[in-house]
Amino acid sequence: MESSSRLASDSQPAQMSSADGKPKEPPYERRTLAWLKLSASIVVAVAFMIAGVVLSRLKTRVAGSGTVHSIIPILSSSQGIYYYGPEVMSAVFTIIATMATEAIGSVHSTAVRSTLINEYRISSNIHSAALRSTPIAEGHRDEPPKHRLEFNSNSRLFAASTNPGWANPNGRLMNALMALLLVISYAAGALIVTQLQILEGPDLIAHNGTGLAAPPIIVFGLSLFLQGVISLFGAHHCGPHWLDNIDMLATTKKQIDDKMIVPRPHRCMRDVLQGQTTTPYPLKPSARQPSACSANPTVKMAVIVMWGLVPVYTIWGAIIFALSVYVSTRSSKSGDIQTVGIGSAKLPDFSWAYVPNLNTQAFGVAFLTAHPKESATLPSATWPSIFLAFMAMQSGLTLTLHYCEAIINTTRDEHVWRRAMGDEGVLISEKRLLRVAWDIILSRSWPRVTISRQRLRRVVSSNWRNAFLLGIKFFCHWLLAQSFQVTGVFSQAFQVSGGLAKSNFIGMTVLARCAQLWYLSAALVVFATITTFIAIYKPRGPLPAAYGHFRTLADLIDEWPPEESATGDKSSVMLYWGHKWDKDGVYHAGTHFERLPDPIGVNGSPSEPLMMTIKMDRPYGGESDPEWPSIAKKESV
Repeated sequence: MESSSRLASDSQPAQMSSADGKPKEPPYERRTLAWLKLSASIVVAVAFMIAGVVLSRLKTRVAGSGTVHSIIPILSSSQGIYYYGPEVMSAVFTIIATMATEAIGSVHSTAVRSTLINEYRISSNIHSAALRSTPIAEGHRDEPPKHRLEFNSNSRLFAASTNPGWANPNGRLMNALMALLLVISYAAGALIVTQLQILEGPDLIAHNGTGLAAPPIIVFGLSLFLQGVISLFGAHHCGPHWLDNIDMLATTKKQIDDKMIVPRPHRCMRDVLQGQTTTPYPLKPSARQPSACSANPTVKMAVIVMWGLVPVYTIWGAIIFALSVYVSTRSSKSGDIQTVGIGSAKLPDFSWAYVPNLNTQAFGVAFLTAHPKESATLPSATWPSIFLAFMAMQSGLTLTLHYCEAIINTTRDEHVWRRAMGDEGVLISEKRLLRVAWDIILSRSWPRVTISRQRLRRVVSSNWRNAFLLGIKFFCHWLLAQSFQVTGVFSQAFQVSGGLAKSNFIGMTVLARCAQLWYLSAALVVFATITTFIAIYKPRGPLPAAYGHFRTLADLIDEWPPEESATGDKSSVMLYWGHKWDKDGVYHAGTHFERLPDPIGVNGSPSEPLMMTIKMDRPYGGESDPEWPSIAKKESV
């Protein structure tokens, strides 16, 4: 038996087979944290739906006596062109939309990847059983099933189960529905805040206020609820293993234990690109490793899509500018809908303020009431038209930023893996930031607090890219929301004595602003530049790059640590990588669960460290040494 295969089997017993020769089904793993995330998200979604239904039935007075359905004022009006109430409230709802969709998305992502791995496990078992029951020539055997999840990190909306059935919660149809619901969530969240404009007196002096629109609140809650329900069923039907993408090494170990991946010998110095070759001849270590862009096709495609989005919003801003200048006011046959243009042909003549105001160049549509009066309703096409228009503008941004998760998560996986050649080593099972912070709170002794703080630093250093992407998602969606403004317009007339004569609801205007679209394009250029540098960066050091590629990791890790550390803590099991031995001029590099051994030299003097420095001018490609201390100890038992 290959020594690398023996190491994998020694580190943890393989799954026992049943009496009929079929592989035993792995135990169903608990997923409590996933249930908590989904429960909290669904509760928030239901709260939004209830609030929206209640608010939609209210007749709220605005501007003295005018009433309007489904718009609720929340901030008092103020005079002037600079009024930041809607922008602040929009930021609040954008944060809520971002956090809620990320919480649901993390569960859905884990459910999809667990499903793909479980499907490969089942198909591999079926293929193996077919080979055992039908002995045929080696050259005529069917190819083994292809692993559809080769890398640890993938875009969840673009990777789906192949099992038939439209109701498969992790299938293509439900993934397409999840993508649509994600777009709806951000679109509805951006439309909740409505600006109120009150025109007073014969001079039509504008006063501004802020309100909440009930229809977007209902749609926002419904979209979150449906995403939560789909993720709930997906998590329940994804198979026995619950494999989070932060547990890259633990996921690799499970696939080896389930015989889904068999480690191949003589590949201890082959990265994710070199590991695909069939002839494992010895190689000298490389000082620089390949980039994520060259290693993972999904990363390369994400970079291309990211740069392709920049001209879309730049051109769209130019179209808005041209329409605001050259298109005159036009009305529908019924007179309920009119075009609105605000601007000048000279760019310096309009406001370039980062936060839009009344002088910002814009073009849009006004939905008018048939007969302005104290109580009026809008045309039936108002809110559906607004939703469809903003979803069309916003869908490209939402799906592209989601697709860029492949860049961030793939490079994070490599950053975690490269710790194996350092003094700290790499944890077999990483922890998320909130769990590490909770461990610090629960620690009752300073040594444990110190260890938890070290883990906290490790988590922060590994996940700064994810925090960066999360901030970009919030900022870009908020900025796009500022380029698309829904405003309720009222007018007031006063008596000669100064008393309010009447207040009428005129209608709603929907404006698209070119300056904010160009600012968004500039922000996307900065983001695309940073992510491109992240994607094309070539890591330093001789440790072969894997970028979360499961088969490459299985080839590079020749010795797995025990299930628990010396202190009995499963979450602190470490792994180290380095030079291990040489024979007949061919060297071998591999892994070990201890950086330094106990002193075993002559006369009590310490021996040379087991994990020695890689010899950069020597070829590597040997097998594991059966006399390696940890292996020899196992074989002597």
